Amino acid sequence: MKPVLIDTCVWIDFFKFQTGPLGSEVTQLIDSNLAAITGVVIAELLQGLKTETESKRLERLLHSIHYLKTEERDWINAGQRSQQLRTKGVTLPLTDMLMATIAQRHAVAILTIDKHFQHLPISLYKWSP
Repeated sequence: MKPVLIDTCVWIDFFKFQTGPLGSEVTQLIDSNLAAITGVVIAELLQGLKTETESKRLERLLHSIHYLKTEERDWINAGQRSQQLRTKGVTLPLTDMLMATIAQRHAVAILTIDKHFQHLPISLYKWSP
């Protein structure tokens, strides 16, 4: 089975509520060696850290999951896709456009609770709350 790229909003929920339904799903992905992250998600998580404990926890996590690299072409594709959606009246965060582009290139699903990913031709990881 391929890794699952986990969105920032899901990681935040995981760090706050590890025992909830979403946290349990992330724990299962980590334990099964299927959890993945990418640079833009790491940057978003880092900007929200409040304590040294949170920083160390994130650092340990980063050493135990898959890392999906960003390539120059990903930035171009994300920008082009964003522009195409805007012409249709849909504006999504560039960070999410980039994450979707990376997921698509790696042919992996995204685990997210953000509804706007439904506007993108990507695979979403199915889970039951």
